[in-house]
Amino acid sequence: MSGESGRAIAARLRSLSAERKNADWSELPREAADLIRKDPFALLTAVCFDRGMPWVRAWSIPYEIARRGFLRAELLAEMSEPEVESLLDDLPVRPRYGTRRGAETISDAARLVRDQYDGDAGNIWRDAAPAEVETTLLRIRGVGKGIAAMTTRILYDDFDCFRGKERQIDIKPDSHLLRVFQRTGLIARQSAQEAISAARRLSPDFPGAIDWSAWTVGRRWCHQTSPECDACYLAAECPRQI
Repeated sequence: MSGESGRAIAARLRSLSAERKNADWSELPREAADLIRKDPFALLTAVCFDRGMPWVRAWSIPYEIARRGFLRAELLAEMSEPEVESLLDDLPVRPRYGTRRGAETISDAARLVRDQYDGDAGNIWRDAAPAEVETTLLRIRGVGKGIAAMTTRILYDDFDCFRGKERQIDIKPDSHLLRVFQRTGLIARQSAQEAISAARRLSPDFPGAIDWSAWTVGRRWCHQTSPECDACYLAAECPRQI
């Protein structure tokens, strides 16, 4: 693909991201969304569980824990991991990779917040740089680079963090984004590192600016099977390398 074509696709993706305005939060039950917006530990729990399952289900888990009176870092940090696993087993929505691994994740998050951030999860990102936040999140079992990068973008988009530090915010190369990047010719194969490099090259001032839009295109139109190419937001620019 020519550099001009790649820049045209990136510009179109950035245009879609500019229209976002929290539209995807409307899929989340209002009570769960309100909790995550006001409680930093709820947000931390939501993003930590947002792997391998629909995001709406993952982001509902903090609300279900809160309904049972346990969504407090100091409380969860005092519980044993088998006790936390039992709590998760009792929820109507459970972590994708099982309650044992889920207990490891939330226990690590709770102890981190209690022991190093004065019990306030918001201190992880308050006055911090995106790269620092990602490094911190990677200390939580089950959280990888993709989730850490996704978290910094959410904090930027929805919580007004990291203004002036956009260059440090990368894409999260999940299956939807990788499929879109490959089919549009931005990358030759579905490689996470190639996708990150392409985003940095095409949107150097803010690589993460094309993250949500590429994910949305993959989810709404560029399906794994039976893609809706003619209706797609990128229809005019995409070479349709399917």
